[in-house]
Amino acid sequence: MLQHFFPKTLVKSTLCGCLLLSGSLIPLQSSVANPQILATPQTKTIAQQVLKKAIAKEKLDNTAKVVKVERIGKGDVWMYQAPAHWKIAIADQNQSLVYFATEDGIFIVLMQKNGQNVHTVGKPAQEVPPPQMISAATRLAQEWGYSEQPQLTKIASTKTTWTSGCESISAPYPCDPFVRQGWKITLPHQRQNWVLQGETAEDIQLIARNNPATERSLPTLVRDEIKRIASKHMQIAPSIVLITKVEPQDFPDSCLGLGNLAESCAQQIIQGYRVTVIGKSQARQIYRISNDALNLRTEAIAGLPTRTDELPTALARIVFKAARSDLKQPIPNLSITQVEQRFNCFISPTAPPNTPCLPTKKLDGWNVTVTNFQKSLTYTVDLNGKILGKVPFPTR
Repeated sequence: MLQHFFPKTLVKSTLCGCLLLSGSLIPLQSSVANPQILATPQTKTIAQQVLKKAIAKEKLDNTAKVVKVERIGKGDVWMYQAPAHWKIAIADQNQSLVYFATEDGIFIVLMQKNGQNVHTVGKPAQEVPPPQMISAATRLAQEWGYSEQPQLTKIASTKTTWTSGCESISAPYPCDPFVRQGWKITLPHQRQNWVLQGETAEDIQLIARNNPATERSLPTLVRDEIKRIASKHMQIAPSIVLITKVEPQDFPDSCLGLGNLAESCAQQIIQGYRVTVIGKSQARQIYRISNDALNLRTEAIAGLPTRTDELPTALARIVFKAARSDLKQPIPNLSITQVEQRFNCFISPTAPPNTPCLPTKKLDGWNVTVTNFQKSLTYTVDLNGKILGKVPFPTR
């Protein structure tokens, strides 16, 4: 029956050929494709994707056709870091090809060519995350600016355990974290690694990004300080801050060339770096830092002036807009001179009257002082950026 699609010399090798994955022989059956499978819209779409890829990559002639589509038995074959679901045979007058594809068709790999195995890499089912987790990881990474369709052969995944549940709890409240089990999935991106983790596709999260070649050009102390301050500004974990560019520079003074009208900057050459980082999607910031990480400045960007504070950038923008009106100066002429964190204060319901409250480690907001270099105002801001009050900052 397949002789209608395959040359006679290829039919024999195709029918006798088999794929070796994880020590299992997977014979290519001579039965025709299941009409019900070929009739489904999803399968037709995936089969056409495979055919287009085969024609483009393998230079098939105009007789190329999909000659067989069949499901792969669960637990039988696992393709790299995602389970293969479909086995699709393509042929023209000179070649026969067999592709494996995931259920959603996102990952398609040539497994056999003219009866010869192309890949012999596989994993047992229990060592591979569900395919929807790979897809969910890719989609989430794209929300953070991931711009590639990762090659299946380069995706790494491992089973992992971690603890969680106490991130938003602080003393004096007790908390016992619980152990979670799931998958850690690493997506390659140019020379970067993006690491995601979760129990299911629904709860997968980005937990780390790194750029090894670029980060190696920074002293460890400098790299860690850049990620620390950027995590404050961008309100993300330091492990997710991605350093994209490092430029060694000699700065003219102790203010790294970014001093303001109220500062006295020591005139001396300071060796250091100009470092570009990104947060989520298009969020970007540029820092100047000395070799010893003692001098650090945030360059003016996205309408904000140069800064030395650690206030989240989204809240700094709100405060600067208020100060522009209150202090009658454009934002580039303003500066944040002081940021003080405010924390929740706990009083036990059974405590005697007038018992002092116990400060917790749970952040409640900030007191932010802004100056126009003639007068200053201190704003009280909550976690959402709502300005609760403002008072003149006392002059000395």
